[in-house]
Amino acid sequence: MKLDIKELNFLNQLTSEIIILNKDLYIIWLNDSALNKDWVMHSNFNKNLISDQLSDETNLSLISLLKKTIENTGSQTKRDFELVTSQQKKREIDITVRWSNTYKCLIVEILCVDNLNKIIDSTKTFSTQKIAANLARTLAHEVKNPLSGIKGSAQILNKKLKDDFSSKFLKIIIDETDRLNSIVTKILTPPSKPNLSLFNIHSALEQVYALAEADKNDNILLTRDYDPSIPEINGDENLFIQAILNIVKNAQQAIENTEDASITIKSRIKYGKPINGLIHQTVCCIDIKDNGPGIPGDIHDQVFFPMVSVKENGSGLGLTIAQDIIRIHGGGIVFSSNPGETIFSIQIPIKVEEKEAKIA
Repeated sequence: MKLDIKELNFLNQLTSEIIILNKDLYIIWLNDSALNKDWVMHSNFNKNLISDQLSDETNLSLISLLKKTIENTGSQTKRDFELVTSQQKKREIDITVRWSNTYKCLIVEILCVDNLNKIIDSTKTFSTQKIAANLARTLAHEVKNPLSGIKGSAQILNKKLKDDFSSKFLKIIIDETDRLNSIVTKILTPPSKPNLSLFNIHSALEQVYALAEADKNDNILLTRDYDPSIPEINGDENLFIQAILNIVKNAQQAIENTEDASITIKSRIKYGKPINGLIHQTVCCIDIKDNGPGIPGDIHDQVFFPMVSVKENGSGLGLTIAQDIIRIHGGGIVFSSNPGETIFSIQIPIKVEEKEAKIA
């Protein structure tokens, strides 16, 4: 029976790499995950020999495995196999090879072992941050009642004591109590329930850009780098604007004293990304990159926690609120930071129906 390439499109939904070879080990089809892992399908069929894309050391063991599978017409699996490309890029993979007598082709499935580590790290981060956020909300609830008592007592004293000295310091107590109460209220207030609808992510980014441009210092260069092919996202556009703007404002404040300060807002499609412990096939990534001094290494694990801030007068709530908003949309926020470059990445899964809606 002849293999119908069109019937293989359902394999594009898999996060594992699928490579279809003929009996002579020429590539006849790749799924999207394989293409995104730098496997190449040339228009000139004679250039599609799989061994041409691998190093000599990998070919010695892999080609032997492929040929034995064809001879035995069965299925074989190798775990923790080191794959080295012709460009000397190394990966540790689990590989399963099966010969199909029906279609006379070899089916190769590759699962990157690194993905498991990414899932573990993503799950660990998600769990830690969730525990810390719940603890912060519990503490905030306990703080709220004493604050009301402090403010009430200060107001009573303010009516009794009329001298300037007492009034001055009682006003400070009342004002600072109001400020703390406002912070506590923000911690206790859950994110608004999203008003879901399909929207263009670049419409939200343009509004963020306009707001940030109007509020930035003259010495900060704000640039955009968009991928126009990103389909519409099902979410609450206003909440997205708030989340992204919180991160951009943090970046603006971080680079106020940086020479040649710059912020880049970038959008891209990425594949096979772990979000909150799950690998998603297609992901919309929004990167906010600045060239500031970076976040101190000793608070990297706490940057999304309430009340954690490197700013002298910061409340430490901007990133917490942004993360809550993105999570109720099924996404996550990750970051990397070194002196001279900090990148916060908002990652939102794109579902199959969202892509189809865009095409329609």
